[in-house]
Amino acid sequence: MKSRNIKWLHLALALSLGGSGAAFGADVITGRIDGRLRESGTQAPLPGAKVTLTSPALIGGSKVIATAPDGYFLATDLPPGEYTVQFELEGIKPITRKLVVRQGETSPLNVTWNVESDMEENIVVEYESPGTRPESTQSGAVLSATGQSKLASGRSYQAVAQQVAGVSGGSNPDIRGANAIMNRYLIDGMDITDPVTNTFSSNINFDSISSFSIITGGMEAQYNSMGGVINVISAQGSDEFHADASFYANHYLLSVPPQFGSNLYEGYKPFNTTVRPPTQSYQGNVNISGPILKEKLWYALSYQYSNNQASSPAGPPLNLQAPNREFIGHYVRGKLTWAPGSRSRVTLSALTDPASIPFADFSGSLANSVTPFAARFQSQGGWLGNLTWEYFPTAETTYKAMVGAQTNTIRSGPQGVFGTFDLAAIRNSYNDPTLSYDPNRPQHTNDDDGTVWFNDSDITSDARYTLSTDLSVAHRTTLFGQRHEAQAGFQGRFIQRNFSFEVPGGRTYTDAGGGPGQAGLCLPEIGQTDGCNYYAETPAYNTVERGLGAGLYVQDRWKPVDWVTIMPGLRFDYGYTRDAAGRVAGQLAGFGPRLGAVLDLTRDSKTIFSAFYGRSNETLSLLAAANASPSAKTDYYAYDPATGTFDYSSSEGGPGATEVDRKNHTPPHSDEILLSLRRQIGKNTGLSVEYTYKNLANIWDAVETNQIWDPSGTRVIGYKNGVATPVYLFTRPDSNWIKYQSVDLILDGRPTPELEFYAAYTLSFRYGPGNESMGQLSTGIGQYDNPRQSQFYTGYSLGDTRHQIKLLGSYTWKGLSIGPSFSYASGATRAKRYNTANPNISGYVLRSPVGTTPGTPNDPTQIAEFRLPDTITANARISYDFSELTGQKFALIADVFNVFNLGAPTGLVTTENVGATSNFGLASARQQPLRVQLALRYQY
Repeated sequence: MKSRNIKWLHLALALSLGGSGAAFGADVITGRIDGRLRESGTQAPLPGAKVTLTSPALIGGSKVIATAPDGYFLATDLPPGEYTVQFELEGIKPITRKLVVRQGETSPLNVTWNVESDMEENIVVEYESPGTRPESTQSGAVLSATGQSKLASGRSYQAVAQQVAGVSGGSNPDIRGANAIMNRYLIDGMDITDPVTNTFSSNINFDSISSFSIITGGMEAQYNSMGGVINVISAQGSDEFHADASFYANHYLLSVPPQFGSNLYEGYKPFNTTVRPPTQSYQGNVNISGPILKEKLWYALSYQYSNNQASSPAGPPLNLQAPNREFIGHYVRGKLTWAPGSRSRVTLSALTDPASIPFADFSGSLANSVTPFAARFQSQGGWLGNLTWEYFPTAETTYKAMVGAQTNTIRSGPQGVFGTFDLAAIRNSYNDPTLSYDPNRPQHTNDDDGTVWFNDSDITSDARYTLSTDLSVAHRTTLFGQRHEAQAGFQGRFIQRNFSFEVPGGRTYTDAGGGPGQAGLCLPEIGQTDGCNYYAETPAYNTVERGLGAGLYVQDRWKPVDWVTIMPGLRFDYGYTRDAAGRVAGQLAGFGPRLGAVLDLTRDSKTIFSAFYGRSNETLSLLAAANASPSAKTDYYAYDPATGTFDYSSSEGGPGATEVDRKNHTPPHSDEILLSLRRQIGKNTGLSVEYTYKNLANIWDAVETNQIWDPSGTRVIGYKNGVATPVYLFTRPDSNWIKYQSVDLILDGRPTPELEFYAAYTLSFRYGPGNESMGQLSTGIGQYDNPRQSQFYTGYSLGDTRHQIKLLGSYTWKGLSIGPSFSYASGATRAKRYNTANPNISGYVLRSPVGTTPGTPNDPTQIAEFRLPDTITANARISYDFSELTGQKFALIADVFNVFNLGAPTGLVTTENVGATSNFGLASARQQPLRVQLALRYQY
């Protein structure tokens, strides 16, 4: 009776404990092994067998469990790695199986044992994985460091995510219809998602990562993400010393110059003799790990130096080669793993990632419109650390606790203040030996051609701080003959942002009417006034925003019969944020029910059908509070040609320019339906088809509430409060939504240790007006700036990519490894906008729905789709491991990126300037041309 009461006690505790953001709960950083042990002849269960698990990844020695009366066994909380599982019964020769455990996944191990035979004595059999995830509704992929070492990639966890079906976009990816600020990022179980931008916030040495989990849908209640979850596990130590050193070099002589024309139809220009800065990169890595006390205390240390230089080919309007953008980064990571006893494990993980970026915006179209003196310098980086304690009082119960802290700061300002110039090169490029930089000179923007002159527009410092805690408990038991794995968790997060702003020279000029180039600027001091239009003055200011979030979740895995798993779950999230004025920017709460079912149709783990419904709520983000915080008032002064003076015209910002929604407490949320059919079609090879429907609703945005527009929507004719300034309400409108549907066909396999591959095709549709979120996505459009424009925002959303194909794999033969990868993406939608020549207000309008161009004015039959061209990318890695020849694991690596040297535009000028020079339709960015990267790597 006592045992039965203890079972109910643990189950009740697991269902009573219960955060905002992604959770640390069970199986986030570990994996599991489960299965049945049966007699081979009769298929009768073999109860009471001793099951011993050993692995180099398992600190504290072997883990021992026993099979249940029905032969079932389950081992949880296993660090990812290769495991040997030995089965023993008294008086019978043991048998052994070997398999791989991956983070966040269950590895099935069903074994039949001929207990009357000694044939399997001393034989280790590598278990064949069905590749069907037989106990999960999740979609996505777990990628190993070993697999990634055979592919040419961007060597960052953000780039790795792009290999998975349903992922598109850039370094902050769009995942299954959600935009780039709807994902969650975890390193070693800690949520490192930026508290303001909701994007990634830290970099890590790529070679120090042991595995990557990219979850695109079907998440259990321990996760909370409207988009995807990118979960990175760093390498830990072991009972043996290991060292890993590498150097990667892409010298500019190994790259084809970026000399494609700016017109869409222009290809490579081999006879362009323009002198240009190099596009090249270098990276050095050192990783060491080993024991401090064998089986008790392990360490792992790593360092990475990165230097990436990128340039943009000369093009209009400046038609001068700009300096190259340079990224210099230092990534340091340390990890301690301690087993104080057989029933507990403690992990301390920390990293820092300082970086500097001279000419930060000069890798794209701005390099051709911003002069070097007006360039921006950026420095960034911070540190994070987390302490995790895991306690296993019994084989059925697990307690976990994690506390973490993080800080990250981005500083931005004039290149001439925070960095340096090659003044001689600039003077030579502009053919003016008198050019010099004045840090107090205001910036000038020539609206006639879009060029920017003399200085950067502002100096900012943006610091973010996070404190987090995650607690969870899991208990596994059998009730009324049916298995339950209940888990629950609590998550808390405190976040803060400190921001400062100032304008070099105190003002910025916007010039127009004087013609293109420097000759068209407003320079009254030299008698040049034809371009005088207006200037804006903004005094320096500082803001502080804070937020606090908490949440609870409960999740059960219930097996009413062996071939059916039901996964009910529920989470509750609450978030509270204040802006710098002390106003409540958001007080949001939401319930997120989850319900999944997994059916083993053939009852051998080889044919799996799963269905899932889940809601996620975004309750904690400082993005709205940061935007709502009253900034200093900006005053606009317009030029009067009659008097030759600038007179006050209007203002924006300052107290009263922003409002918070005190009545609406509906959080941004997503509702997802995921259906999946998975089948093993060969050894360690699975084929799956997945259908996803997702509704993203009540997306944050800023709604302008003060301006009164004329019927055409091109002119402001008044202001509701009588003050000539826009007023923005930060809220979550019901009309800001996205609907997404997709079908994914995926083939994933490793039929032999030498061969592995992944192939995916995605057909998707992304529809709705939710293209922007308070300007964070930098789309240049917003449906709530001008109510007369609302009809143009409901269409195929920005980023809608109809077709995607992803192919990658590797083959190894006697030390020689070849790893090709290929991706195809049909063109994503864009929005054509028109400049109304009204600089003080929302100066752009649409004339047809997003994703289209209007063609002939007032003729809807001429409306056509407006998308980027299709993109094809092919990369390849060839490496040779000399260990078979030398006995030392020394590898020579060659990577080839963009093998076909294609130059498809990845960005377009989408604005048609009315009454001025227009570059609409020109390519603002293209694929990086063919380049070769060479590397040496030594592992001990």
